Amino acid sequence: MSKDIHAIVIGANGLIGAELTKQLLEDETYTKVTLVVRRFLDLEHDKLETKIVDFRDIHKDWNVFVCDHLYYCLGTTKSKTPKSEEYQKVEYDYCINIAKIAHHNKVKKFLYLSSSGASPSSWFTYLKLKGKTENELIKIGFEVLHIFRPYVLIGKRSEIRFFESIVQFFLKIFNFMMIGFLKNIKGMPAGQLAKAMIHNAKLSSKGVFIHSNKSIHDFFPKK
Repeated sequence: MSKDIHAIVIGANGLIGAELTKQLLEDETYTKVTLVVRRFLDLEHDKLETKIVDFRDIHKDWNVFVCDHLYYCLGTTKSKTPKSEEYQKVEYDYCINIAKIAHHNKVKKFLYLSSSGASPSSWFTYLKLKGKTENELIKIGFEVLHIFRPYVLIGKRSEIRFFESIVQFFLKIFNFMMIGFLKNIKGMPAGQLAKAMIHNAKLSSKGVFIHSNKSIHDFFPKK
């Protein structure tokens, strides 16, 4: 693995994106980390650059998406984006548009943050869009595509999500009991997921890899 890797993080202001950014900046393998964001982030580092783009008209920023590893963690919630059309744009259109540009720009490794239960046939809009996005990403044909399907994420968000905070509370208490097949519903610490994403990005294997909640936990079983 070359020690001269440029990573792009999309969704750096979210829970996983922020943790990924932190770990990537600390990782000597990565010499440059670019955050593609909608608004300025108050963050400085010698190997960090920030690109502010309009995701609604992403094609005018075509040349921004050139890197070795692209980490895609952008998402929204129904409460923040109640209109169905806008919700689909954020959860599906933005990702696929950027992925197609990145593939055209010869980005070889694309890492996508999905969700446990993602399926285009799901009754739940969120999981249905995640599944639809996964399928379309596979069709694009990246040399390496990693799809991560964590269950409930554990970590401190900049915004309060009431239902998720309740689930997090109970999972923190009972997480140690989640062994064997129960790892599929074991809470996923943000730091562990970010570490697993970076770990897999560095592997030389080619193809499409889908990582379940259990398999992500199994990367670092002592954590």
